[in-house]
Amino acid sequence: MPLGFLGAIAGMLGLAGKVIPGLAAKAELARIGRYYASESMLVLDPATGRYDAEATPSTGSDTLFDHYRAVLDGRASVDRGDHAVF
Repeated sequence: MPLGFLGAIAGMLGLAGKVIPGLAAKAELARIGRYYASESMLVLDPATGRYDAEATPSTGSDTLFDHYRAVLDGRASVDRGDHAVF
């Protein structure tokens, strides 16, 4: 999705949020989403001026694929809480 489109959505929701307060929170979420879509999450190496994946810390070892496999195998369940349909 183009960043301009995300910015336009945030702007429109921000304007609509002046009339419908609930949309102001949606506008903030859209601005946060745009930020994370546009900023690198890698560590910037000041010596080279380049982003370095090797220097970027990571945590955990679970992958989304492993999670889905565990759900399909019955080893894990998904608690949707308030988001559950049934």
